[in-house]
Amino acid sequence: MATAHNMCPELIVEIFTRLPTQSLLRFRSVSKSICGMIGSPDFIRLHSVRSPKKFTVIHRVNYKAEGVTKSVYTINSAGEGQLSYMGTTPVEYPFAYVNIVGSCNGILCVYEIDKRIIHLWKPSIRRKATVLFPPVWTPGLALGFGFDPSIDDYKILWTVRGGEVSFVYTMKTHTWREIASHADMDRLSVVKSPMMCLFNGALHWAVKRDSRRSGGCYVMTFDLSSEVFSTIELPEPSWETDTVTVIKGCLAVVSSSSKDVDASSRIWVRNTDAAWSLAFKLDMRQPVQSINGDLVFSGCYSSKGILDYHDPETGVPSRLVDLTGSSSYVTAMITCIESLELLHFGTSCHQGKQALDC
Repeated sequence: MATAHNMCPELIVEIFTRLPTQSLLRFRSVSKSICGMIGSPDFIRLHSVRSPKKFTVIHRVNYKAEGVTKSVYTINSAGEGQLSYMGTTPVEYPFAYVNIVGSCNGILCVYEIDKRIIHLWKPSIRRKATVLFPPVWTPGLALGFGFDPSIDDYKILWTVRGGEVSFVYTMKTHTWREIASHADMDRLSVVKSPMMCLFNGALHWAVKRDSRRSGGCYVMTFDLSSEVFSTIELPEPSWETDTVTVIKGCLAVVSSSSKDVDASSRIWVRNTDAAWSLAFKLDMRQPVQSINGDLVFSGCYSSKGILDYHDPETGVPSRLVDLTGSSSYVTAMITCIESLELLHFGTSCHQGKQALDC
């Protein structure tokens, strides 16, 4: 029977880059050579590419036995054509109340505005790296996170309210530097997106101009490599657009009428020729997150804990989970992958125990 010592290195890499992260973390103790291979940047990047997409759901849970309410999270399967939620084990959330900015290569970017701290968090290996805001801090207009392949590094964008100036943080240098902002991002603009969207190497947000200016909503973009801002006009600028996402490999937005509270939401998809087309409608307004091309919308940020998903080709909804009759409710959800990114950065944020039954 072949062992890791007499197998060719290429075959070992082929096998190991298809294994789950928890197995790889254990296998680092096999030998120094295996440990070095698993921790190498090339291995981590290839493993990230081959890792299946997951989705992380964050809940608020009332633990009756302890008499407390805690936040927990679960990592759930998002295989092609199916979503798996039930049977996942909740783990205690490692932060106080934070806003989720977005995710890239399995790293989630979250921030604590009161503490002026940004966390890069890896749920699958339970590690985090903490970043302080720029020294000259003012309330922000936009915050984004992504990977710049031109320098093989992660970047964080912070655009101050007023839009006159932005800052970029690079992970390897641990430094902030100032860059110019877009002329259209002034004090009258308001970012509507609850999370940024990373698409084709650029960050995207839904932005609304002040009522004193014409134009309504639009999409603001920031190219992570060139560090240049630009804008994309929307098919219905007068409608409220709160969500920018990716559906079937295309940029998409979710819009609804601000004049009719009962109006359905419209899903618009931007084709390769930069033209918008109406994909389908939702019969209610709810936060939308795309998982493997399926639209997953939920009763996030409310007393409801319902997760439904839609096939963008048929528009037919299916119930993923309903927590309305339990002591748990959904507060956030986001796409992620189980990768080894952050393995050599930051600190462990393992809470020491998994969540108890509620």
